[in-house]
Amino acid sequence: MAEAEIIGYVMERTGQRARVKIDKSKSTKQNLPKFLDCWNACEEKTGTQVRVEVQTLSTKKAKMTIYGVPVLALAAGLAFGNGFAGSLGWDKTWTIIGSGVLWLLIGWKYSSDFRRDAARKGEQYVITGAYYGDTAADTAIKTDITEDEKKEGKRQGDE
Repeated sequence: MAEAEIIGYVMERTGQRARVKIDKSKSTKQNLPKFLDCWNACEEKTGTQVRVEVQTLSTKKAKMTIYGVPVLALAAGLAFGNGFAGSLGWDKTWTIIGSGVLWLLIGWKYSSDFRRDAARKGEQYVITGAYYGDTAADTAIKTDITEDEKKEGKRQGDE
């Protein structure tokens, strides 16, 4: 069975998050809200027509991500602080602690954003790419527009 398709327009972007207005006439999935808060992994621009996919995640993987990312960020921060202090000749203890805390906060922020979406609902809406239309009607509309634009271009060039 094919998965239902969700089509919408990016209304606004904030980092890797995007608010998408759903086009219910082109979407095959039913009972959708008017707007979705999605992860914008493709970094599509505002106004782009996009395809949205629902990604489900097991609770075990979600918990590993939620707790693993801050721990790995802390370890990376400690290693970075050690190298940074060694290369600049600073006091290693405070540089390592400061770097570790900074990286831990960054990992915690990422983890809390992920927790908000995937862990609570078990699913996350993700923009998978731009949508250009699959039907003959969409192709015909694009062809008409490009032919009209070509005529306009010739008119402007003749003047």
